[in-house]
Amino acid sequence: KDTLMATAIGLFALGILMLWAGSEFVTRNIGPLARSLGVKELVITALGISVLSSLPELTVSLFALAKGDAAISLGNIIGSNFVTLTFVTAICALVRPINIHEEVQARESSWMILSSSFVLLLAMDGRLSRSEGVLLILLYLPYVLSVLKTAREEAQNSPDGPREISKLWTSSGTVLGIFCIIAGSKIALDSGAVLGRTLGISSVIMGVLLFAFGTSLPELTISLSATFKKKSDVTIGEVYASNIFTQLVVLGLCCLFRPIEVAPALISFAMPFLIVASVVIQLFVTSGRRLNRIEALGLLGFYFLFAASQFWPLPSLESVLGF
Repeated sequence: KDTLMATAIGLFALGILMLWAGSEFVTRNIGPLARSLGVKELVITALGISVLSSLPELTVSLFALAKGDAAISLGNIIGSNFVTLTFVTAICALVRPINIHEEVQARESSWMILSSSFVLLLAMDGRLSRSEGVLLILLYLPYVLSVLKTAREEAQNSPDGPREISKLWTSSGTVLGIFCIIAGSKIALDSGAVLGRTLGISSVIMGVLLFAFGTSLPELTISLSATFKKKSDVTIGEVYASNIFTQLVVLGLCCLFRPIEVAPALISFAMPFLIVASVVIQLFVTSGRRLNRIEALGLLGFYFLFAASQFWPLPSLESVLGF
C-alpha cells in the first residue's frame, strides 16, 4: 500500500509538472503564431487551442459511450463545461480581474448561451439522436465562419500584414504544449483516482471533486497561464470557445457514435443551471466589459451550489419558478 501511494504521489506530481510545462508552451507560442498569420490571438484560441484542449472531454465521453454508460458521457460534457465556465473563470478573475474584449462579449458569450440552450431544447424529449448530433455539429459551422471572417478582415486591415515568423516552429510548439497538457491531465487524473481510493474517498466525491476537474485541467492551466501573462482575450476566449466546441462538436460526435438517453436530472437542473450561469456571466461582462473579483466570488458560489447538488438534490428550476 505504501509503494502504491508513493507511486501515485510521484505520478501526480509528474502530471502537474507536465500541465505547467504544456501551458507555458501554449501561451508563449500563441502570440508569435498569431503574428505570423496576421490575426489576433483570440482567433488562434477560438479555432485551434479550444479544439485541442477539448480532447479529454471527447475521449472520456466516447469511452463511456462504448461501455454503454450514456449518463457518464453526457454528465462529463455538461459537468466539465460548468466547471470551466464558473470555477476556471472565477479563479482567473480572482488572480487578476479580466477585461472583456467587445468581440468576445458579442460573439463567444452569445454563442455559449445559444449552444447551451440548443442542447437543452434537443434533450427535452429525453433522448439525443444521431440526426440531432448532426444538427449540433452543423450549428458549429456558423461560429467557425464568423471567426474566419473576422480573421480575414483583420489580415486585410493590418498595415504590416503577417510577420515573417516560422509558422511551423510556432504551431509545432503550440501543438506540443497542448499534448503535454492532455497527457499531464490523464496522468494527474489517474494517479489522483488511485490516491482517492487508497484514502477511502467515496466515488461520489471523486466524481464531483476530481473527474469533473480532470477533463477541465487543460482549460484551467491555459487560462491561468494567460491570466498571469495579462492576456485577457486568451483567458476568457479559451473558456468560451472550448465550451462551445464541447457542447456542439464533442456532444454531436458522441450522438453520432451512439444515441444518448438523457437523465431527467440533467434536463431539470444541470442543463438549465448551465444556461443561467452563462447568462449571469453575460450580464457581468456587459455591465462594464470587465469581470472583477466580487463577480468572480459569485461565480464560485454558482459552482459550489452545483457541486452541492450532487450530494443533496436541489429542487428543479421549473419547480422553483412555478412552471
